[in-house]
Amino acid sequence: MQDKSKENPTNFNSKSRLGFLFEKAKLHNRYDCLLKNELPSELAGLSLCLVEGQKVFLAAKNASVAFRAKRQKTKLLSIIKKIEGLAEIKSLSIGVDEKNTS
Repeated sequence: MQDKSKENPTNFNSKSRLGFLFEKAKLHNRYDCLLKNELPSELAGLSLCLVEGQKVFLAAKNASVAFRAKRQKTKLLSIIKKIEGLAEIKSLSIGVDEKNTS
């Protein structure tokens, strides 16, 4: 018989490794949502990909958004530093999300 408690993510113990990953994913989603709310309209195709140490990786939905974002790295970095929890970010990297390009 299948263990039904494993199908519901609210049943995971937050002290387990899987619980830690869920908490990290929730934090990442929160950062991504806050970033998208702060971005100007010309950079609306950016999303948070990874936060690692003091570096942030952003994914652009196409090459033109990536090009515009790379030209405004200083502005993007200041926007990111305003987000609670990301104030210590020192650098960012921007790439094109190859899965979303057509």
